Amino acid sequence: MDREVWFETLRRRVADFYLSDPADEFRQSGRSAGAERWFETRHCLVEAIDRSGDFMDIGCANGLLLDTLIEWLGPDGLTIVPHGIDFVPELIELARRRHPHHVDNFSVANVWDWAPDRRYDYVRTNVEYVPDTDRAGNLRRLFDETVGPGGRLIVCHYVGGGNQTDDIAGLMRSVGLDVSGITGADGVAVAWVDAPGRSADS
Repeated sequence: MDREVWFETLRRRVADFYLSDPADEFRQSGRSAGAERWFETRHCLVEAIDRSGDFMDIGCANGLLLDTLIEWLGPDGLTIVPHGIDFVPELIELARRRHPHHVDNFSVANVWDWAPDRRYDYVRTNVEYVPDTDRAGNLRRLFDETVGPGGRLIVCHYVGGGNQTDDIAGLMRSVGLDVSGITGADGVAVAWVDAPGRSADS
């Protein structure tokens, strides 16, 4: 399938599903099973955040993940400044409403050709945001072009069941990225890689 057609098809599917229930904030962020399942599949990301910083959420949808990460990190004394992109304009509008003090940090963009004018301490993405044949190369580009010195690229993959962290780590290693950590939960795999300049005590 032509890449442009692939992205347009995905954009329509995402918009149709995420925006189908204006009253369901979880569905607007990709989950329709409620708060408990949201916690089960997203809280594991806290393990990848070990210091405060600017956090770019690629595919941020309605901004709920950033919102809940801010809440979950609070007891540990960590703070993140929320940033996000999504290729569905209506979702970006919802994210801006959710984060009224950071509206300028959210913009409509497709990860495939996104060219940020700055770098971030954390960049979170999913592998399935691009076609299979582009996944490894896209991760390499994101690491090289969007992660700041000492920053961290966090890669997620939502699956039907089980834990596929080894697959994600292998994909990252295939383009020369040294995996720093892995975690996951039932239905989600997470791995991350650190940019030069990061140390345990920095």
